[in-house]
Amino acid sequence: MTTSVAGARRSRKLIASLRAVPWDLARRGAASYVLRRPWCASFELTHNCNARCRHCHRGKAVAESLATPQKLLEVCRELRPLVAIMSGGEPLLRSDLLEIVRTLKAGCSPLRVFVNTNGALLTLPRFASLVEAGVDEVLVSLDYPDERHDAFRAIPGLFGRIRALLAGLPPRERRRVVLTTVLQAENFREAPAMARLALDWGVNVNFSAYTSLRTNDRGLMIAGDDVPAFAEVVEQLVAFKSEHPNLPTSEWVLRGMVSFFANGGRLGRCRAGERMVVVNPDGTLSPCGLLVRSYTSHAQLKREFTEKNDCSSCFTSTRGNSERPLRHLVLDHVGHLRRRAEA
Repeated sequence: MTTSVAGARRSRKLIASLRAVPWDLARRGAASYVLRRPWCASFELTHNCNARCRHCHRGKAVAESLATPQKLLEVCRELRPLVAIMSGGEPLLRSDLLEIVRTLKAGCSPLRVFVNTNGALLTLPRFASLVEAGVDEVLVSLDYPDERHDAFRAIPGLFGRIRALLAGLPPRERRRVVLTTVLQAENFREAPAMARLALDWGVNVNFSAYTSLRTNDRGLMIAGDDVPAFAEVVEQLVAFKSEHPNLPTSEWVLRGMVSFFANGGRLGRCRAGERMVVVNPDGTLSPCGLLVRSYTSHAQLKREFTEKNDCSSCFTSTRGNSERPLRHLVLDHVGHLRRRAEA
């Protein structure tokens, strides 16, 4: 009887997993794997930003040429990514953000569209308009589980603003929100508290590893005696992930961060330009947001950068997630979708 009940539970989980899979995207993902197209394209809609974060080189006002929504659609159709992240800088500074989202969602389908924001300009009406335009997930940066976040981002009152925004969202809409935390020497011990805070708020949380490529500041690198302490924190996150559905960061990625910091901030040559790519504000292409270039086509980027690339100095969320072995990629996504469907 016990064996029969366990078998029935496994069958129900399998059925739930299969129902949760977005098969159109899965087929595109399989084609992209064979054709070496990117799974993720980060559309850096502007290099301007309203924050001055300690771990980032953005923030100063810059003059820039901005691609039209139609131009960005042309780029999206060439790349055919599974996920398009509207990022920056601060993407909410773009007055045509909604038009861009609608254009990409309708013209580059099937496609999941994310918006990556610091949250300072995000209001309840604006959140609703993003969802109506076709945004699937809103990624909100959060570096500390309290007001220390304000000083790190140089935006007074930002933590309270984010907390109030999430409190005003219906529970179902909160599931669209992912808090994104870059783990570094001064905040990595707060990661379990960040995961619990996200659970209390009814949102997801994703972790990434700090890199000094943006600012050349190695003071925030996790190093020395802090590496074993960081490894313990990662195992706490893995245990938390096994019990709760709101931590989508892969175990493979989490443990990869430990290897990255243990190796002094290096982890083998990356596949920037192949599995991930950045679209610059003017519509040209860069391999990543840390190495800004101006390639005019994906073929040129792969030929002139990816095939010769020897950079190994980051393990950002985009890199980690896009470079997961295929087995982990499939199982992580199916498991996360199933847990979300069951929640």
